[in-house]
Amino acid sequence: MRIVVAVLAILLGSITPSLTHAQQIRIATINDQIPRIIVSQSIMSQIYQRLGHTMTIVNFPAKRSLVEVNNGSVNGELARSSMIEADNPSLIRIPYVIGTVKLVAVHAKNTPQISQIAQLKNQRIGVMRGLVATEKMTEQLPREMYNDLTALFKGLINNRVDVILFTKLGAEHYIRKFKLEDKLVISAQPLLVIPLYHYLHQRSHGIAQALSEEMEKMHTAGELQTLISTQEQRFMEERLN
Repeated sequence: MRIVVAVLAILLGSITPSLTHAQQIRIATINDQIPRIIVSQSIMSQIYQRLGHTMTIVNFPAKRSLVEVNNGSVNGELARSSMIEADNPSLIRIPYVIGTVKLVAVHAKNTPQISQIAQLKNQRIGVMRGLVATEKMTEQLPREMYNDLTALFKGLINNRVDVILFTKLGAEHYIRKFKLEDKLVISAQPLLVIPLYHYLHQRSHGIAQALSEEMEKMHTAGELQTLISTQEQRFMEERLN
């Protein structure tokens, strides 16, 4: 009997730490459920599960999202470009790309194609507030800032701006969803291709270290790219069905 008790004690001792350390990780992201956000959520949720954690998404307006990470109401930010780092030094970048966004110009169908950033100079530009890449690209140009995706596209449709800047997948999804193919077009080539990373606040440095180590293993084994590709393909198939 003593032997059985001793064995049980050893077994329980070996599994207790993993149970104790399992956490619910609160991750911020923007309100609008654009394709890249949906795919990134699926990718990171599965990686956290490998560590025994549960990832919970908390939605905010794009600019507010970073504020909430910094004030401690959430552990991190789902997917952002490295452009946020200068203004958010307390965030830790997990050093593995979890996707890329192709930034495109969207404009009315009967207007000239925009193929490079220099062509934006004499345009009225619409961008979403809090998306750092488009804010930085247009800070010296005439622009209108919008709080959400619907307002951004309405600004273009109602001729308040000449062109809007957004992600290729997100723009394609919105145009197809609201049947705007006869009104709007997307630039044939992206104006910018931006890698995305997952971020955690310095308060969560232990989780950040464990996550980095896990993703390094996945990257080395080719599992990370397989997961990313699989989730992207699944999203596209679900949207087409």
